[in-house]
Amino acid sequence: MPVGPERTCVGCRSRSPKDRMLRVVATPDGPAVDAVGAGRGAYVHATAPCVDAALSRGGFARALRARVGSEEVARLGTVFRTLMEAR
Repeated sequence: MPVGPERTCVGCRSRSPKDRMLRVVATPDGPAVDAVGAGRGAYVHATAPCVDAALSRGGFARALRARVGSEEVARLGTVFRTLMEAR
């Protein structure tokens, strides 16, 4: 039985504990990685296959109910890769 809340990855669609995933929120400047946890968010595992799947299949746009253009996708990809290298 899970200890804490679980979320579904927008990349691979599997469930994991919330604290083991990266959270993305919609902002006026486009999607951004967020750690606060308030408002609508999309969760993704901090792995290259999950991030790539979420970016290429439109998982963030669907989960956030917001438009995520190619520029935002490229920016998010860069942010995620930087975060994954830091882990």
